[in-house]
Amino acid sequence: MAEDLAELETLEQAWRPLTAAERPRAEYYLGMASRAIRRRWQDVDQRITNPDDRLTAEDVSDVVVQMVLSAVDGPPVRGAKSFSESVGPMSRSATLQAGSTNPANIEDWMVEVIEGRRTALPQFHAPPSGRYENLFEWPEGRD
Repeated sequence: MAEDLAELETLEQAWRPLTAAERPRAEYYLGMASRAIRRRWQDVDQRITNPDDRLTAEDVSDVVVQMVLSAVDGPPVRGAKSFSESVGPMSRSATLQAGSTNPANIEDWMVEVIEGRRTALPQFHAPPSGRYENLFEWPEGRD
């Protein structure tokens, strides 16, 4: 069995000390996230040990910890985007996210870290209005 790509202690440093009851759950999610990464990038272990590759064990650990935090540091209702709770006379409310709530989801920034590339940022263009372009022309700048 392969070793997890992040340590329980790293998760605790990023979040908080875990209780005895939380440790098995966190260990499960560390393994789950590590397996998800290894399924998608089967060469990740070799890349980490390759001195010519810019991917480090710490980079991958950061990704794994964030994947685990999405599962353990969320609202008490799985898949909730927001959650509120009242005590008297008892009320609970949750706004659910659209789409998957799988903590093994790999986000775009995680792909950028592991693959070492950046996604293009959106570019916005608007046609000239024809009325306000000269607003920012200063007389000193004219020849």
